[in-house]
Amino acid sequence: MSLAGKTIFMSRGSRGIGLATALRVARDAANVVIAAQTVDPDLRLEGTIHTADAAVEAADGNTLPLVVVNRCV
Repeated sequence: MSLAGKTIFMSRGSRGIGLATALRVARDAANVVIAAQTVDPDLRLEGTIHTADAAVEAADGNTLPLVVVNRCV
């Protein structure tokens, strides 16, 4: 099945398995919506939604980064 032209919604896509999956489908010409809450860099962990966006674009993918916040009240 070809992913060309399909849109993939990737939650937690700023690092790890989520980012790897986003990059993989971007190489298959899919559009990627990256949903993540990591906006500011963390000294302990590499990657933010902005670096993931740049990586997907560098892989010739189209991306839409969405900052989502998980706050329980």
